Amino acid sequence: MSCRRKNGFTRHAYGGFTLIELLVVIAIIALLLAILMPALSRAKEQARKTRCLANLKQIGLAMHAYAGDYNYLLPRAELRPGIAIYTNIDMRWPVLFMPYLGGMSDKFENYHEVDIYDCPSYPLKEQTVDYCTNAFDLKGSGTEFFGFTKMDDFPRHATTIFMADYEYILNASQIKIILKEDSADTMKTKMQSLDVWNASHLPSAPDSSRRMARNRHKKWLNCLFIDGHSDDMDAMEVTPYDFGLPAASRSQ
Repeated sequence: MSCRRKNGFTRHAYGGFTLIELLVVIAIIALLLAILMPALSRAKEQARKTRCLANLKQIGLAMHAYAGDYNYLLPRAELRPGIAIYTNIDMRWPVLFMPYLGGMSDKFENYHEVDIYDCPSYPLKEQTVDYCTNAFDLKGSGTEFFGFTKMDDFPRHATTIFMADYEYILNASQIKIILKEDSADTMKTKMQSLDVWNASHLPSAPDSSRRMARNRHKKWLNCLFIDGHSDDMDAMEVTPYDFGLPAASRSQ
């Protein structure tokens, strides 16, 4: 800055920023962005995780309302043709819970109008159902349990998982992407994979068989429990015991 006098007045002449000063400012801005962006990313993921937990909590309310109307039965693996106990009535939890979650249609193929079946962190937005249910045989046989189970038959209601995040693995045969435009028959077939009933389906299992999400919310798995509350669990620590099986199943 320079000063000079003319006719008794002082005049100031200001120069612009030097190149070094501009580079320093740019470097400071870049540093601040580098510090803030991970924090913003974590905050966004935490918000998505919280919304997912809220979805599961709402499904839990629907689950209990449904059970209250139907002799305290909870749906497990779907009944379908070819199952010994099939009674010509198809059973799928997204359809059964739909009336309790604001679904206005009486057509089962319109299950996707229930927005809370969508986890905001699911990698593929075209997927219409982002959660899978507990179809473990509570006796520990390792086979898929079809039909319904009395709520009171589940042990440890506060810690037994009823539903959790469904996995997404590109081109994995056990992961079914259920689309709005799927025909009714296609939708029915795909929904057969929306359950877990073997240790090979859990987050710790290999990509070739896993159905339950390993890294949906970093290392956390969002779960709905039999008592109706939702919470997260360390995905890699989940065992068949967490689905109501005897204590010996913890080692599986």
